[in-house]
Amino acid sequence: WQAYADQLTNQGIAKAAVYGHDGSEWAKSAGNSATGAEAQKLLQHMSSNGTSQITYGGQSFITLRNADGQVFYGKQGAGGITAAKSGKALVVGVYDQNLQPGQCNNAVENLAQ
Repeated sequence: WQAYADQLTNQGIAKAAVYGHDGSEWAKSAGNSATGAEAQKLLQHMSSNGTSQITYGGQSFITLRNADGQVFYGKQGAGGITAAKSGKALVVGVYDQNLQPGQCNNAVENLAQ
């Protein structure tokens, strides 16, 4: 699973992770301080189509899009977060000012397919 997280960071994503649908950590990039509990809250937020702020890796993100329970987009300053569910996993990518949001969205969503 680590190769998948590494694949995302190799595409310019600052922090990446792969979790089980129960929030268990399967792989995480270096420097990613997010916890399984935060992943579980993100999964719950996605399932409920929540619109409130969500915390991941100690950072608070505003919900930009969370309509189908499968893909989540959040924003914080010049960066943001993309999360996508696959059949067995949750793929998360956090980007900074060095990456366009669309690039993160495409990388995370493609990996989750």
